[in-house]
Amino acid sequence: MSRSLMSRLPQALALFAGCLSVSAAQSSAEDLWPLQTYKSSSIQTPVMNVTKMGQTEPGYLFFTPEDIIRGDGYPAIYSDDGQLVWQGPNASYSALQPQMLDGEPVIALWTGYAGQGFGFGHISILNSSYDEIHRVTLSCKEQNFVTVFESMEFDSCIDIHESQFTDSGTILVTAVNVTQADLSSVGGPKDGWIQDGLIYEIDIKTNEILFRWSTHEHLDEAPLSEVYAPLEGSGGNKTDPYGYPHLNAVYKYGDDYLVSSRYMCSVFFIAPNGTLNWHLHGRTGGDFHLGLGTSFCYQHDVRFESQTPERVTLSMHNNDNTDFTGATALTTGLVLDVELQGSKQVTLKSRMWDADEPVYAQSQGSYQVLGNGHVLQDHGATPKIEEYDENGRIVMRARFGYDNTMQTYRAYRYPWVGRPSTKPSVVACPSSKSGKTAVYVSWNGATDVQSWKVYSGSQVKKTATRNGFETTILVDGLSSKDQIVVEAVGGVNDGERSATVTIGQGC
Repeated sequence: MSRSLMSRLPQALALFAGCLSVSAAQSSAEDLWPLQTYKSSSIQTPVMNVTKMGQTEPGYLFFTPEDIIRGDGYPAIYSDDGQLVWQGPNASYSALQPQMLDGEPVIALWTGYAGQGFGFGHISILNSSYDEIHRVTLSCKEQNFVTVFESMEFDSCIDIHESQFTDSGTILVTAVNVTQADLSSVGGPKDGWIQDGLIYEIDIKTNEILFRWSTHEHLDEAPLSEVYAPLEGSGGNKTDPYGYPHLNAVYKYGDDYLVSSRYMCSVFFIAPNGTLNWHLHGRTGGDFHLGLGTSFCYQHDVRFESQTPERVTLSMHNNDNTDFTGATALTTGLVLDVELQGSKQVTLKSRMWDADEPVYAQSQGSYQVLGNGHVLQDHGATPKIEEYDENGRIVMRARFGYDNTMQTYRAYRYPWVGRPSTKPSVVACPSSKSGKTAVYVSWNGATDVQSWKVYSGSQVKKTATRNGFETTILVDGLSSKDQIVVEAVGGVNDGERSATVTIGQGC
């Protein structure tokens, strides 16, 4: 889909997860979260307030901040001190996830049109230079997709929720196809319409579809009666389909698929032939018996921490809130032991939250197991990222917006070495007060520059230690007629120079 189409649809950001109210998008200017601006770059990025109470795991923070008020969204990488490392172009993004492909770290992220809780787009795979090396698509036409937007056509119908790689060079994605269904069991019309949730496994390099599963095609195992979302007048036509089942996470273990359904408050483990191995329901138990403290609903980012034939350990970001339930339930990271045989008992292993600053998130979020027993949690519609140590103690809080004005679908911590294919960006501005020239230098995406050298001709005028995304270097002995070049010192792009800059130009 073209960028021009997305620019005509600003409501996409406000309705990104189908859980933010219109009133949030109409908040006053006083509610705007402050932005960090720079002299050497046109980038504007949310100020990241980071508080550390202990040692965090190594790696950068990857997420997609969405400014509901201003209508801005982009992929981003931040360091632990709150400094921006890289920001991609403005558009509608989701499902950003740093991963490994062919032994090299890459970034997978969804781009497209998002609205009403799902979307239509593609997955871009970026290398360490932030160049797209693969584009994963799902043909709407070939898969006979029906969308809620009759006047719009989409080349690819991948949904916003997942971009998980497998060890065999494939990617797991979700999709939403609007289709007819009998809604009489939930108080709707017999000839109603639903948002059928599908999962696909696709070869990253060839776009070949290797697996497909439709929830609607398995109504006997995933019935509409299990859905906890009210109709609220939906389901009567294909432009307003009922939100069944809202799939939001897919992972592959062996040949089987772990799938999370938000509105069914359910986790499914699906065999390669499409049948259910088992079903865990967060309210009723499904095939299991829920123990004390194991109830969950409207969850995100479900995955196995461990798996044996007798038992699995599940982790998840347990929102237990939506726009139709209100922000009343405490949002936690939840880890459950599930006995697959014998007692079929579900036991609480751990429940994690920030007691001093509790969160009641209405949508989105993630739970990432890090090294040394640490955990990173993102709270989606509540713009807060947390890290916990092996004892469940919070060691970092990072906030990048006010509630209901900023959001991100997920967040990850991951090691990364950025090798931008661009040059460092420089502006040099004379100061009449100090008599010095302030040289501002930044390099979007560079991670390991140690210092900067300022050259005038062949002469090094000054060397300064890199200080965050943009470094300010005060240089003596330059006039308005001089031209300078700035060179990176250290890192994978050691010696890379900026373009030649005239003093005063662009100030």
